[in-house]
Amino acid sequence: MWEEALPLGNGRLGAMVYGRPGREIIQLNEDSIWSGYYRDRNNPAAKDALPSIRRLLAEGRIREAEELCLEALSGVPPVQRVYQTAGSLAIDFSPEGRFGHAASGARAEDPLGALPAYYRSLDILRAAAKTTFEWRGVRFEREYLSSVPHEVIAIRFTASRPGMISFRAHLDRGIFSDRLWSLGNDTIALGVDTGIPFCVMARAVCSGGAARTRGGFLVVEQADEALLLVDIRTAFRETDCGAACLANLNRVAGFPYETLRTAHEADYRGFYDRLCLDVAGGQDMVRYYNFCRYLLISSSRPGTLPANLQGIWNPHMDPPWGCDYTININTQMNYWPACMCGLAETEEPLFDLLERAYSNGTKTAEVMYGCRGFVLHHNTDIWGDSAPRDYWLPGTYWPLGAAWLAAHLWEHYEYTRDRAFLKKYYYLIHDAAFFFVDFLVPGNGKSGQNDAGEPYLAASPSVSPENTRRLGAGPDAETGSLCAGCEMDSQIVRALFHAAIMGSELLGEEAGDRACFSAILTRLAPPRILPDGTIAEWNPLPNGEECGETEPGHRHMSHLWALYPGDEIWPDSTPELAEAARKTLERRLANGGGHTGWSRAWIINFYARLGDGERALEHLKALLEKSTLPNLFNSHPPFQIDGNFGALAGITQMFAQSRLLWDAGQPLVELRILPALPQSWHTGSVKGIRVKGNIEVDIAWRDMTLTALSLWSHGGEVSVALCYRDWRQDITVKAGMRYCPTLYD
Repeated sequence: MWEEALPLGNGRLGAMVYGRPGREIIQLNEDSIWSGYYRDRNNPAAKDALPSIRRLLAEGRIREAEELCLEALSGVPPVQRVYQTAGSLAIDFSPEGRFGHAASGARAEDPLGALPAYYRSLDILRAAAKTTFEWRGVRFEREYLSSVPHEVIAIRFTASRPGMISFRAHLDRGIFSDRLWSLGNDTIALGVDTGIPFCVMARAVCSGGAARTRGGFLVVEQADEALLLVDIRTAFRETDCGAACLANLNRVAGFPYETLRTAHEADYRGFYDRLCLDVAGGQDMVRYYNFCRYLLISSSRPGTLPANLQGIWNPHMDPPWGCDYTININTQMNYWPACMCGLAETEEPLFDLLERAYSNGTKTAEVMYGCRGFVLHHNTDIWGDSAPRDYWLPGTYWPLGAAWLAAHLWEHYEYTRDRAFLKKYYYLIHDAAFFFVDFLVPGNGKSGQNDAGEPYLAASPSVSPENTRRLGAGPDAETGSLCAGCEMDSQIVRALFHAAIMGSELLGEEAGDRACFSAILTRLAPPRILPDGTIAEWNPLPNGEECGETEPGHRHMSHLWALYPGDEIWPDSTPELAEAARKTLERRLANGGGHTGWSRAWIINFYARLGDGERALEHLKALLEKSTLPNLFNSHPPFQIDGNFGALAGITQMFAQSRLLWDAGQPLVELRILPALPQSWHTGSVKGIRVKGNIEVDIAWRDMTLTALSLWSHGGEVSVALCYRDWRQDITVKAGMRYCPTLYD
């Protein structure tokens, strides 16, 4: 089954290795194989309808507002492009050279049957898969890797006796293939002209024996050793996909396999070796943690596309949710652990996509909303499509996608303190904020006002992803999703405007826009605590009533954004809000929350932030038991990789947490050490965690007590407020020096 296959990837090329001895299946992906090109889907009716939608919401006429929203704010057409599989490489293996029938589907019976000494593995230290087995006293071994330096998937076949490597291979994409052909005696190709055109090529390099092609088949006979090289090229990057594939295979085929493997391992280890975790009694967790790091390194590299809902591993032509970039949490969750695990470069593809979306988003902002700046909704695709997707009221009409991603740009800067990065991308932060200068409107009279007596501002229309509210008390009350302001929107916009202001000051930008942003920041409502002690998810109704929830155990916990991934709610400085966040979380869980993999991963992060290591571990265990597939992929269900990456962030936060504060324009890092360590992880060490301020941290502990701590600044001098339990020490960490603070008494 696909859920038992082993993933390989170099960011661009993905492979799922089944590891079957006689009938091997390797499902193939390339990150830019999508269903088509960009289309302008902006709805021309939106701008004229916007005042009416806002008026209906202000009057409490939710159903009418939603009907008008459906017609006027939906994209035309409502669908974006979807990510698709490249197909599969099927290999019929026969040591005797008799291949039988070519039916080599993933579920077909393996012709060699059960074999002794059969073993398959994924070595995440080397980023290589292996299959070994014995047949009639001969030991066979296959090794698989997806190389960044040589841009190929490579499969090496060896045997303990000469002349025993014989197989027949073909490329398969079912009815979605346009062309199959062979080139010479050693190469076969598959071409597709629909969607984004692409070409797949596979070449055999033999030692001993011989290779031949016939039609769409590639046959190797009686070789001592064989190497299969696979490349995939698309029209997203190449003008001639076939020529690009052929040129790369010609280049790579001249290298010995050992050269390919050595270069591949050196490249991969340059990322993987940056962090090392050891926890006594927690080896299964450590293995899972390292596997999740492996997935991030393998699915997102500079120059590739960002990891989508399934990383790069997708077997479908019409995958669940389009296997797209869902930017109301899922895409962002993919990158929560990147900087903290020392993998900041893996975020570059996400920022490339945001740049590609910018021009589309500026047009959507103007055409649909009459606003400056740029906007994205809850989904985008390879082209950075910015118009609303689907006709789904709980999610579609949420205009905060660009805002959240722009806030994530600022977080990347906080981790790296890379001024060149901030200068390059500040326009995205600025213009994402500027959209809300025009888009925000005064809330209803029940929404409150600031100290100057000005009504708080609200994003209208919007939704609280992907929840539905009850408009009044009682089970018969009307329900709806569309709203004029929700807590998540205020939290994200507050973080975005803070980033726009601080970025402008750091870069010496013109002060006029800063003043504008600062004025609006004072008119964004702070979180509200309800009488039951939880945080309100929506603004009050026009009649002053609070909204209820139709699904109290909803998988999204959007109104806790300020707890994580934001840091506005911080237990040490906002204890009342932290306690309200805890009660909000417990209410969700008491009503069945955490039932999807990525949601459970979010919960791990929440409890880590709240300093509750036991509850964080409880939900990590639940994730592994209830939402993890046999190959350790996260299950929504179905497979969705964000749960892997969310869990990676949550585990890391159990060891160290940081936020960057500003004092008279100078950065101050507040660093919490071992803030959420569970009792069962009583002894261990972690080396290479990164925290905000561009600081690397090494930690060791024994019997639940900190025993060693080192800080290393990779940037300029930075002030750090170091916190461990009730102990605090203010220190200055200098560039190029490892600082070992005196441990508390």
